[in-house]
Amino acid sequence: MVRIVVTPPAAVGAESSGPIPLTHHQILELVAPFSRRGRQVDLAASDRALRRLNFKPVSHPNLPLAGEALTESLILEHPEADQFRLRRILTDDSGLSSTLEIEGTDAGLLLEQVEAIAVERQIIAVEGVHIARSYRLQPVAASEHRPAHWRLQLTTAEARAEGTVLTLNAKTGRKMPADIELDGEAEQRLQVPADLFAVLGWDWRPLRPLGKFWRGSVRIAADEPQRTADAESKFSQAVSHLAKTLRSDPADFHARWQSARWRVTFQRAIPVLIGIGLMGSAPLIQLFSLENASLARMLIFHAPPMLLIGIFMMRELPVIEIPPMPRRLVGRDWIIDDGKGRLEGGSVPGAEAG
Repeated sequence: MVRIVVTPPAAVGAESSGPIPLTHHQILELVAPFSRRGRQVDLAASDRALRRLNFKPVSHPNLPLAGEALTESLILEHPEADQFRLRRILTDDSGLSSTLEIEGTDAGLLLEQVEAIAVERQIIAVEGVHIARSYRLQPVAASEHRPAHWRLQLTTAEARAEGTVLTLNAKTGRKMPADIELDGEAEQRLQVPADLFAVLGWDWRPLRPLGKFWRGSVRIAADEPQRTADAESKFSQAVSHLAKTLRSDPADFHARWQSARWRVTFQRAIPVLIGIGLMGSAPLIQLFSLENASLARMLIFHAPPMLLIGIFMMRELPVIEIPPMPRRLVGRDWIIDDGKGRLEGGSVPGAEAG
């Protein structure tokens, strides 16, 4: 008995397992608006299979805000029909990079919007430290007061100062504070006071050690465009403060910021003080004779659940703690070498105290 098995051919037009590579004709059409503006495609660096085109880098020498030359790279992605993603990446000599990203249906229009943003907006220098700020251009619909336009929205920022890396993440959501992270370069660990940035004002939260790095937050404006402007300003302030602090002796920090450190201690103690106040005032209720149907009696009875609801409605949950008293930092260096617990320049007793 002979058994014959026939395998039917694959159906014509069956769904592809991946994106259709760009053809030579499509590439010519896509790069046309870029070529008219002097941009040259780099076919060797592009990936036709991933539908990504890289353009040859352009150098911007002697920019006043950055203080040195920057290298600009353009990447155009065409993942599907009528959908484009354009990224402008700026890099300085140290490798610090900033990205400006925009998405839309017209590649030529995207290029116009990207070029309308000055290169100096992405990388600036503060106290001799470069700050790389990454943005997204978001479309904004027309309103009664303004026609449709594109809005520049800060997403992240990064700076490297005195052997540390400071980053800001503004993608935390509307009305939410921006996250701040401070880390040492390579295998180094930092030994800094928790109120390193909190001394700058009420909007700053203390740093918390998370393994090798420190994390905190800063309150910024809730809505755009004020949110981006506020984040830019406060991150520049933080970089300037960080650079000046790390260039000085740790012992100088307490003398310079003593009154601000006591304010931070009080600020950190507010949640616990409120709790103590509520518990201390609870017995005093017995001194009042309230009618069963009175409004005051109803509010007192429902106070605990109302307080709980109020806490969860806050932008950030309060930290219940007894903050340490600020004290003088003693030592010669802020950095711990290579994670073995050895200090590069000597011990810094008290550096981790709030």
